[in-house]
Amino acid sequence: MKYRRSMSFAAAMLLLCAGLTGCGKQESDTPAGQTVQAADLTADIKPQAVTGADPDETYCAGQTAFALKLMQETLKKQQDNVLISPYSVMQALAMTANGANGDTLAQMEQTLGGLPIADLNRYLYTVRTNQPNTEACKLECANSLWIRDDGDRIEAKPDFLQTTADYYGAPAYKRPFDQSTADEINSWCSEHTDGMIPHVISEIDETELMYLINAVVFDAKWEKQYENDPTDRDFKALDGSTQTAQMMYSDEHLYLTDAHACGFMKPYAGGKYAFAALLPEEGLSVTDYVAGLTPESLRKTLTGADREDVYAGLPEFTYDFDTEMTEQLSNMGMPGAFSEGADFRRMAKTDNGLLYIDKVLHKTHIEVDPKGTKAAAVTAVIMTNECDAETPEPKYVILDRPFLYMIVDTETGLPVFMGILTEIPGK
Repeated sequence: MKYRRSMSFAAAMLLLCAGLTGCGKQESDTPAGQTVQAADLTADIKPQAVTGADPDETYCAGQTAFALKLMQETLKKQQDNVLISPYSVMQALAMTANGANGDTLAQMEQTLGGLPIADLNRYLYTVRTNQPNTEACKLECANSLWIRDDGDRIEAKPDFLQTTADYYGAPAYKRPFDQSTADEINSWCSEHTDGMIPHVISEIDETELMYLINAVVFDAKWEKQYENDPTDRDFKALDGSTQTAQMMYSDEHLYLTDAHACGFMKPYAGGKYAFAALLPEEGLSVTDYVAGLTPESLRKTLTGADREDVYAGLPEFTYDFDTEMTEQLSNMGMPGAFSEGADFRRMAKTDNGLLYIDKVLHKTHIEVDPKGTKAAAVTAVIMTNECDAETPEPKYVILDRPFLYMIVDTETGLPVFMGILTEIPGK
């Protein structure tokens, strides 16, 4: 048993942001003004042409199930102003699954929606390479691998590096995992999340060998801007207290309803994405409502909006959220990936033959205001080979009490971000 230094969330969280491609050395400025370089292990890997797959009902049903289950499991741990990005977590874990084998791979494939990893790679490639990137609406994501440069402790497999580079655009950087690496990644965080997640690492733990990282940034203006300034309105928080919210009112035309909630969709510019909100019926808490949802019912709601007039009230809000997802993902069906019996031989070889997931860290940020919505997410899958005994831990819809909300791809009906607002932040 080896001693593990305790780490804060910020000490462990890692991020790759958009634009980290190229060959040889990658340079960036650290917050302290230093210039640091990362050796790119994929510099000599020749890119191979790959074929994507257009999202179909099989893919969308599996992704909806993953998103909802991840939200339900997260709410078992934390319930105040939760926000996750299933899209970010999916990409980070899908990269990781390409290094898994045997029962470990089977568990991960089932957890990630039930598709073979080769098929999932193709779907995610198509989705990632067809994201909008305009001044009015952009969704950007990036992936990267970071590998400790420390003798024979770990050596990544060429086939694994090839796959993650081809399908996920992920360069692999061999670094000393000292303070310079932390500084380098922090500078990327600020630059490539538009400043929304500016700092994620204080130090890097000596036991960690590899990081598989995804970052997602969403920035879109409303298709129909709010005509009036927000006004004060009471908001009844989850704990029963009454707060003052800055409520934004609008006439919308996409009405959502199911057996226990009603809501609306408000499109962003271009129509590719929309803000979806579902307000549970009186007497039903938002946490109990989400717990009772099924993938089938959620998908039916998100893809079956009625074209009816809706007078909608949406509170203005901004907040940050973070969580460690070992417990959630284990409960979802992949506990083997977090144990010393995991099989990641396709990913790398290590000095003691062990390699398993130590943590899956997730951090998000959202801003909803009269102009539009900004959101960012980072997901870090941290690999280790150290023994560790630790236990993981009109219609009328006014959103004036806790509600479920999502940023939805309107073409597939899939949530990119998913959250609940239980109280007005800062009140």
